[in-house]
Amino acid sequence: MADGSYNGYSWKQREKPSPALKLALPNGYRSGQGPCDLCGDPERQTELHSEDYSEPYTFKPPQSYWLCKSCHSRLHKRFNQPKESWVLFLIHLRVGGYGVEFSELYSVGKRKAWQAELAAGKDVALPSIRERKLVGDPWWEQLTLDPESLVAAWARPRPLRPRPVIDAYREALAQIKPSEKELALFRCHATSPNRSASMRYLAEHALNSNNPSTANLAYGSLAHRLCSALPQWQPDTRKDGSSIWMSVVAEGWEPEGREFEWVLVPQLRELFGKTISNEP
Repeated sequence: MADGSYNGYSWKQREKPSPALKLALPNGYRSGQGPCDLCGDPERQTELHSEDYSEPYTFKPPQSYWLCKSCHSRLHKRFNQPKESWVLFLIHLRVGGYGVEFSELYSVGKRKAWQAELAAGKDVALPSIRERKLVGDPWWEQLTLDPESLVAAWARPRPLRPRPVIDAYREALAQIKPSEKELALFRCHATSPNRSASMRYLAEHALNSNNPSTANLAYGSLAHRLCSALPQWQPDTRKDGSSIWMSVVAEGWEPEGREFEWVLVPQLRELFGKTISNEP
């Protein structure tokens, strides 16, 4: 993982729930018993894995899962190995295999040969091991293989801090009456790849302008008015204590090699369009 980052959370952000975790799990995050929430192995001791480090913390699905050591390790190592390695592991799970059996049943040579077939676009069928009785959603099937997800704010299942509920946004928008230009910003942002966009992108695609400041001023003004219509929610603040008005509509992040981007909050995405591309 990039500097300990995962799913758009830095190591520092991943450590933040630790005090609450100690209260919720006094015996520690490695104190679980089977079955594993990924492979279903009933015999292995399990440890807590989190996909979501946003507040409030529940340490329950879909925020956190109890995984055997084998599955937990392979889940995180999927970014450091050929993607076919993870795909093959998923096939193993579908035929009823347990995490620890992946290396026990198939030699390194066999696994590499199957991975080569997958890389060539061929189908790989593994023999059935046991009937897989799923309990709940097969969440592991939806995990991304995009390495940018390690650090990208768009990969977070929820914003770091809770945002107003969708009905509150709807009422606030009705109150401030956004202009057509402002609505165009929302629609463009909601349908941008992974709902993440720079002000330059929004200026060009929503406002037909080559000046990022055009979108920055328009969006900032809109966000300020939206905050005023949502008095129960306080925006994020800078080190000097000033308000970050844009935080009511999006979370910011700095992609490597690109301009600063804003990730639209899910509630506004729901109101103004669906995302495209590979959101987790």
